[in-house]
Amino acid sequence: MENMINNVTYEIIELHRLLQAWFRGENEEPLSCLLAHFAPGYMMVGAAGRVITLEGFEKALPSLKGSRPGLIMEIFDVKICQTFDGGILAFYREVQTQGEARTERWSTVLFVENAAKTQLLWKHLQETFLS
Repeated sequence: MENMINNVTYEIIELHRLLQAWFRGENEEPLSCLLAHFAPGYMMVGAAGRVITLEGFEKALPSLKGSRPGLIMEIFDVKICQTFDGGILAFYREVQTQGEARTERWSTVLFVENAAKTQLLWKHLQETFLS
């Protein structure tokens, strides 16, 4: 179980590290490096309730590069809710800070394993703002 929580925590932190660098305009890696973390059919429900598909996310990312200089994304309280053959349901808290603005959200993520069972891929994400 400890290895599983370490793998989940690593994947959550790694994707947010890449996204933070992208939004800050500090990421020199191609868009494909970000997209490699997502499973086909990925969908998220953002904290404000908007549904975003993988295709919509991919289309929006180029215009978002460098759009949030100084953004800091932090991950806390990672927990595994459920495991099943080929996947994991996990829960975490995300804090975003940019200048004086700070938002916090709880997120639940469904991971599925890639075909080789060597990587956890994001399949579904549900975010909820903390009040």
